[in-house]
Amino acid sequence: MKNRSLFINKAYRRVVSTLINLVARQTNFDIKNTILIVGSTRSGTTFLMESINKNNDYRLIFEPFNNTYVAEWCEFVTREYIDPAHTNYHKKSAVDKILTGQINNRWVNRYNRKIRSNKRLIKAVRANLLVEHIRAKYPTLPIIYLVRNPYDVVASRINMNFDALDIYQVLDQIPFLAKYYSDIKLDRLSKKIESKEGKHTALWCLENRFLLQLQAQFDLQFLRYESLIGMSVTFQKEEIKLTKIASKPSASASPKAAYHLSQSERKNIKEVLKLFAMDDY
Repeated sequence: MKNRSLFINKAYRRVVSTLINLVARQTNFDIKNTILIVGSTRSGTTFLMESINKNNDYRLIFEPFNNTYVAEWCEFVTREYIDPAHTNYHKKSAVDKILTGQINNRWVNRYNRKIRSNKRLIKAVRANLLVEHIRAKYPTLPIIYLVRNPYDVVASRINMNFDALDIYQVLDQIPFLAKYYSDIKLDRLSKKIESKEGKHTALWCLENRFLLQLQAQFDLQFLRYESLIGMSVTFQKEEIKLTKIASKPSASASPKAAYHLSQSERKNIKEVLKLFAMDDY
């Protein structure tokens, strides 16, 4: 019964969004009207997006930095790093276009229910490595950074059959590793990520350690998933209290039963966290 209700709810949302987006129009492309949510996959970012938009005040833009479904990003890595000190006008122009809402397709609009909008909420779990560039270019842009316990993230990624090879989207970006992870010996890391749980954990570490260390410098509004309910976020003097309605599960909620990590998997996860000095998270 629960799974049936979840499927019906998801289908209903998709149909409503499809119909609305046939006539939806954005009326303002000023960056001042953008809020950005970042965090790793399976960290609760969809729930956070929906909670902030509980009154349907925003145009919702879903995962615009996915190079499979977004033409504006198809030339770049899904988890792209941009060094603000280096010039790449083509890449930076694509980021600007996305952040100001000059993007429109079925993928990014899949959860939007706003017909006329002059402000937008962007959810991007593949944008952690872009935060340095985004903050340098837009120092006042509200950026919410959501973090969830790595064991739960890894269990959820395994449960949802996420590709463990996503780790190489980051490991192949040598300038990023040299800047933020020079203390990590890649030969040691390669031995720790032979298992899929090891790869998922390493991805979580690479996406989060540098942001956790620099969240104050980057002026991020930091939230932990575990204490999200009841928290408040404030934008332009408007306070929004985060609540969860039991009858309306998150659009990305899994119909599967929760995945329980084995002792061996938990041990492998801990070893990777220890390598990144994040085992006390």
